[in-house]
Amino acid sequence: MKSSRHSSDISSTSSSSAYSYDQSPRYSMDGHQAPVVVSLRCSRCTTCVETISSSKKVSAECAQGSGMVRFGTNLYYCERCAKMVGYQ
Repeated sequence: MKSSRHSSDISSTSSSSAYSYDQSPRYSMDGHQAPVVVSLRCSRCTTCVETISSSKKVSAECAQGSGMVRFGTNLYYCERCAKMVGYQ
């Protein structure tokens, strides 16, 4: 009986110390996000281009700099297909 109380005291102590350790929030040191490599695929001919963006959302200027034309949310044409369709 004496050893069973001792083992429960140890388990309650270890779980409370682990809980207090996990409560601390984790912050980035500099507050900046790492650059993200994003794949842009043409909706017509499936040409794929990779570009580097500072966020997960790719701006129209960034897409155009990679040779793609943005025509919707996460929808792109390559420059050749954009001319054929009439977006350029």
